[in-house]
Amino acid sequence: MSLARALDKILIPLNKLIRILMIFSFSAMVALIFTQIIYRYVLTRPIPWAEEAARYFFVWATFLGASVAVRTKAHTGVDFFLNRVPEKVRKMMVLLSYIASIIFLGFISRYGLSISLRVMRQTSPALQLPMTYAYIAIPIGAFLMLLNFVYLLAKEIENQRSETPDLLDVVGGVEEGLQKEDLKDDKR
Repeated sequence: MSLARALDKILIPLNKLIRILMIFSFSAMVALIFTQIIYRYVLTRPIPWAEEAARYFFVWATFLGASVAVRTKAHTGVDFFLNRVPEKVRKMMVLLSYIASIIFLGFISRYGLSISLRVMRQTSPALQLPMTYAYIAIPIGAFLMLLNFVYLLAKEIENQRSETPDLLDVVGGVEEGLQKEDLKDDKR
């Protein structure tokens, strides 16, 4: 079994769980902000911890969502240079960008974890929770992005080795959610 297939079996259910957690985080954030607005401007008794909790839900949703965006190639990119180089150079540039991203996210995971462990004794001002709960989103999100980049790298290497490249299951951006068959019809 190839690395891409092994990672795919792990990442598909994991990314589904992450999407559910993102929906929960954004929903909780919106509900808290709405409740805070009602309490502050209608009842004139603001909830002291609502803004802080909403901020932490937003941080978690952002870092979790970034990992799913990696998998669907939904991050912004500069295609200006990629579109102006020969195909072989383009493939090498894509591989190098994946490798550079993996290395960078490895550092973020490692150092983010050490920072989040250092702030364990600090508590948040309103919720009085350890700051680790907020900071740990950084290394977890970076590690999940790293896993998705490793999948994309393995898939890209497999595609370059095979004579008929296999399209990724999902393409990001506007085409997100298209099936392989839909994309194959467009390529002809």
